[in-house]
Amino acid sequence: MAGVTDRIVLAARNNALWCDAVARSHGVTTTLDDLAWSAATRTPPYYPDAVTLSADVGEYDLLARIDDSDGCSVKDSWSRLDLTLEDFARLVVGEWVWLDPSVPTSAGRARSWRRLGTPDEMAAWVRAWASDPDAEAILRPSLLEVPGVHVLAAHASEDPSSPVVAGAVVHVTGEVAGIGNVFALDGDVPGTWREAAAAARGVVGDMPLVGWEAGDSVDAAVAAGCERLGPLTVWLK
Repeated sequence: MAGVTDRIVLAARNNALWCDAVARSHGVTTTLDDLAWSAATRTPPYYPDAVTLSADVGEYDLLARIDDSDGCSVKDSWSRLDLTLEDFARLVVGEWVWLDPSVPTSAGRARSWRRLGTPDEMAAWVRAWASDPDAEAILRPSLLEVPGVHVLAAHASEDPSSPVVAGAVVHVTGEVAGIGNVFALDGDVPGTWREAAAAARGVVGDMPLVGWEAGDSVDAAVAAGCERLGPLTVWLK
């Protein structure tokens, strides 16, 4: 099994490549190397302008890669940067999580999950996921065409045309599959995390599942069998 540092690298890179897919779907030019992923212009809401991929990257090396004007955000994957001198504030402190293939998953509830395949299905999923109407423009149907991206949904009934009541995104990159954007309209995040993890396993098989969560969602991921890897910080200017 990979050590904690290596697993954080895998998780951070997976997350950066998901950010890359979302940014590119909006026409944003991006750059990726061993130190960081970065965007040349402002990314969509809720998505960072840079993600660190090495604990050794410095503050000014990172900021030189992006537009660090007001509204800039940075995901510091090791919570090692200090951007306060550049007028950034800590927006979120979260944790990387890792679900090893050796840990069994159990959906708990009987409702079934399915992988989406059409723009109309994606649009319905996004309407359920979005916290406000403006957020509906962030995740575009073209993401379904990105290799390794799987959008999963639970519906109100066995009828796939019934309303989406919960969902998640799974993104396979190399050795791991990222799981994120987990949501539940009924507010049962722990139960939905277990269901989403089991549904993800059904799609990607015996691959480690990685992601990051904050607040109560960290506890939900841990209750589903995840291991905490370490902290990350999202900075906002």
